[in-house]
Amino acid sequence: MVLFVVFNNRAWNAVKRAVTSHAGDGWAVRTGTMPLTELDPAPDYEMICRACGGHGERVEDPAALPGALARGLRVVRDEKRQALVNVICKKP
Repeated sequence: MVLFVVFNNRAWNAVKRAVTSHAGDGWAVRTGTMPLTELDPAPDYEMICRACGGHGERVEDPAALPGALARGLRVVRDEKRQALVNVICKKP
């Protein structure tokens, strides 16, 4: 079993960086319009994990992260189920 940690910034920044580095001063860069880079509203990944029989948690407060990770590890180790922690991060 696996503990997944999603660093969820509601964006696909790899595509945005690729467009910016290859398009130079093209339309997408000039206008800041880059299709397929925004994932907002983002899926509730923790709910997808729960729907598949796993343990899913959403973390928005950094202080809550250690506890969420500990609970996820416990589920993986003791219950032999997958777990996912959806860590909500600042947008790039």
